[in-house]
Amino acid sequence: MKNNQLIPGEPLREGVDLIADKKTGALIVVGNSTKLERISSGGINLTNCDFTPEMLGELAKMDGAIVVDENVNQILKANVHLNPSDTIETSQTGTRHRTAHRVSVETELDVIAVSDESGIIKVFSKAEVNELEESSMILGRVNESLQSIDRTRRRFDDAVFELGELEIENSITNQQVLEVVQRGELLGRLSEQVRNEAENLGEDSGLVMIQIDSLESGVRQTLDLVLKDHLPTRKFRNISKAADEISNLTYEELNSIQTLGNLLYMQPLDQVSTPKGYRVLARFPGLPDNLHDSLVSKFKSLPNLLLASTDKLFEVDGIGRNRAQQLREYFDTLLKNIGFSYINGN
Repeated sequence: MKNNQLIPGEPLREGVDLIADKKTGALIVVGNSTKLERISSGGINLTNCDFTPEMLGELAKMDGAIVVDENVNQILKANVHLNPSDTIETSQTGTRHRTAHRVSVETELDVIAVSDESGIIKVFSKAEVNELEESSMILGRVNESLQSIDRTRRRFDDAVFELGELEIENSITNQQVLEVVQRGELLGRLSEQVRNEAENLGEDSGLVMIQIDSLESGVRQTLDLVLKDHLPTRKFRNISKAADEISNLTYEELNSIQTLGNLLYMQPLDQVSTPKGYRVLARFPGLPDNLHDSLVSKFKSLPNLLLASTDKLFEVDGIGRNRAQQLREYFDTLLKNIGFSYINGN
């Protein structure tokens, strides 16, 4: 069965929900085959019967199974009696669910069973059995996860803010850098999990996706800049390699700062990590990325960059006199915020 055919809002899902609400019960086979024909008897062949949720609901009032085409465009048969082999093992209780499971195994088609008493909807796909959840239950779980993402984002933002202050003071340790990387990666993974869960909401997923996008906004870019600033260049000439290795960590490994430090060659954990200056330069408006590289290449580290005179900044190819002065004023503001006075280029 196509993955999206039973998400809320899709015609097939609306049809089985209608049956569940009316407590009529139903057995629905998606697709047709010679194997299905061999275990079928009786029933009504339908010609040019377009699939609609309402028609599915009406036909479910009959006792037998309903057969729809693979794409759920047509209803092919109704009131069909199915006789799968009773030698096929099943743990399902109730005649309808046992039949559905056996038919799915024997024909390799997807079968939906809707309980007439409880309205429970189960989907049988060969040996797999899944119970459909109501949209309200999925939405409740997604909303709880969104709150978790929000808390994680706030912790990430707090860590990034502290990182910025300590970088300018040149007093940030490897552990504090790694904690930012750790929180950012966890935030990304949690967002992806909730995004996948929200897809089960179908047409109701739009607002959730917007919230996830908002909570995730800027995280990847920030992490990339943190990695560029702090990873040892001799080990990682391209941060994408480091990002890939981080993404391959298990949750247990990611939760260990020691393991993360070993992976990124940032040991010992209490050692000061001097940034190169990429994140500070990224916050200066209108400065192209190639000039970020040129400035870092000349001054080697953020402390050197922050104390560079206007004349020294002007020596960098692509940095005009006006931009050099603007950079100097920008650095002065950053230093002033931590109580450092820049005097005569010292």
